[in-house]
Order: sequence, then C-alpha cells, then structure tokens
Amino acid sequence: MLLAALVETDEVKTGQAMIHARGYSAPETTAAFARARELTAGIEDAAERFSIYYGLWVGNFVRGELAPMRDIAEIITREVERRPESPEAGVAARVNGATDWFAGNFADARVSLECARATFDPERDSDLAFRFAQDLGVSITAYLGLVLWLLGEVDRAREVAEEMVARATKIGHVGTAVYGHFHFAMFEMMRRNPAAAAPHIEALIDLARTHEMPTWAAYGSLLRPWSRRHLDGPDAGVSEMRAGIAACREQGLGNFIPFIATGWAEVEVEAGEIEAALATIDRVIADSERTGQRWFDAESHRIRGDILLKRDPANTAEEAFLTAIAIAQQQKARSFELRAAMSMARLWRDQGKRKEARDLLAPVYGWFTEGFDTLDLKEAKALLDKLAA
Repeated sequence: MLLAALVETDEVKTGQAMIHARGYSAPETTAAFARARELTAGIEDAAERFSIYYGLWVGNFVRGELAPMRDIAEIITREVERRPESPEAGVAARVNGATDWFAGNFADARVSLECARATFDPERDSDLAFRFAQDLGVSITAYLGLVLWLLGEVDRAREVAEEMVARATKIGHVGTAVYGHFHFAMFEMMRRNPAAAAPHIEALIDLARTHEMPTWAAYGSLLRPWSRRHLDGPDAGVSEMRAGIAACREQGLGNFIPFIATGWAEVEVEAGEIEAALATIDRVIADSERTGQRWFDAESHRIRGDILLKRDPANTAEEAFLTAIAIAQQQKARSFELRAAMSMARLWRDQGKRKEARDLLAPVYGWFTEGFDTLDLKEAKALLDKLAA
C-alpha cells in the first residue's frame, strides 16, 4: 500500500480507507496526503517524501486537473535529481510523461516515457508495485503505447501495448493486472478495434468486482457498453453507458472523461438527439479548456463537426474540422490528423472540391510508413482512390 511509508495520523488512516473505498480521486484521500505532506516536511527519508508527492499527483491525475499535476511533477523531478539511478527516478520520468500526455504534449511525453523505460530494471524495480499501486514497467508502457499511436508510429505502438498487457497479466499483482487490462482496452478503443478491446474489458470488470475495486469497476461499466455498441449495434448498452458515466462522475474520475463523453455525444447523435449531442460535445471542449486536459481535443472538435453536419447538412462544419486538423498538427498527433483530414476531405468531396480534398488528405496519408492494416489507414486509402478516380 502506497500509504505504508507515511506517518500514522488520523488523516493518513482516512486516506487509506478512502483509497480502498473510492480511490485516489476522493477528496478525503487528497486531504490526507496533503496533511501528511505537512507533517513529514522535515523527514529526511526521500523515499517517504516521494511516496506522498506521488499520491498527491495521482489524485489530481485521476480527477483530471493539470495545473496541480504539473506543480507536483516538478517537485517529484527535483526529488530525484541527485539520485538519477534510483528506482524513483524512473517513476518521476513516468509521471512527467503521463502529465505531458494529459496536456497534449505528445513529443515531450514520448521523451520522458522512453527515458523511464530505458532506466526500468525488472529485477530491481519489482517491488515498486506495492509502493505505487502498479508495476512501473507496465505503467510506463501503458502510456508509451498510447503516445506512440498518437504520434503515428502505429505498429510500434501495438508492440509496446502488447508487451505491456503481457507483463501485467504475468507478474501476479492484482492492481497491475486490472491497470493493464484497462489501458490495453483504451488503446484498442482509440484504434477503433472493439473486438480486441472486449476481452480485456471483461477481465477488468471481473477483477474489479472480485477484489472490490470501485474505481476500476466504474471504468468497466463504461467500457463494456461502448464495446457492445460497436459490436452489436448502436442501440446496445445505451442505458448502461449513461449509468457508467454517472458512476464515473460520482467518483470524481476525470482523466478519461473527454474520450468517454465524446463517445456519449456520438450515442446521442445516433439516437437522433442532435441538440443534446452538441451540448455534450461543447461541454467536453469547455471542460478541456478549463482543466488543461488536451489529449483528446482534436477528436472532440472533429466529432463536433460531424454533429453540426447531422444538424444541418448545409452547414459546412469546416471551422470544426480545420480546428481539429490544426490542433492535431500542433500536438504532432498524426493519427488524429489523419481522421480530421478524412472528415474534411469527405466534406469537400461532397461539395465537388475533389482536388482540394485529395491535396489535403494525400500528404497526411503519405506520412505514414506503417499500420496499413488498421481501419483508419484502410479508410484513408479507399477515400484517396475514390478521389483520384
């Protein structure tokens, strides 16, 4: 347990109880860590201080609050400056990588995560799972896989993600196993591969229920109807998805809400609730502006364009699609740029601007050197062929 290194105070005991009952996102847990930080400010043991800072960072990460995440990540980095070969140095690099991913700084995130992976020692660092809730190697590769996919390294991302989930299920640590199943499912969801995500969602739900892990159970309650909707049809799992979103909000889970709520907006569109869908996606974009959680911004703006077209076919939605492209380019998110360019190209094709559509999409597709068996790249190739006909 992460809190084992902390002094025995009522606040810390409250934090222990809340982590078991609700997780790091509970306000009481954060208050306990903050109080422990005050009480142990004079402790010279760097490992104890580090554990407290890590707990504070995780609480803000789970709630989806960038500014305090950045502040604590800087403190954590300073904590390990004199110990670059320590296990905590790898944790610090991973924290910085996840913080940059959250903020949409994918190139910087990759640098930190690659550094963390290079310093990770499976033998030396094997006990860190008991201090930090998950195995360090798994937590590094979980986000490295997501970042590499966003940057357009599609095949390498898949290799890293498969390595992550294999280690997560092998080492026999429940917290790591559930973490690995969740992040692999998220990875496949991002790749629009619900069939590959489905067994990991079921494993996540089974572990969360068996071991009474409500945070992971809440995530599973969202992911299962998402996979059902894509595998069994748009009407499958709608009420369950609504309940899952409510469960996540009730627990204060915010770090994947942009992805989840954007998916809910698509459900509302399919149900013919266009105005509700537009309100949902506008809230997603406003919340991202407020919290600094920018990793899904390009997709949110692209889907906003799709919703606008559903509401009014005469509405060009160009502004939304062009915004999505600009964000993806600024973030170097090649995979999201490809999707946004396809949406824009389809719109221009329908307006009779076939040359403009091809000139936009061709260089984006031409950048990719791998992943041609994935759905996005297959669709882009088919669209380009039609535009050239």
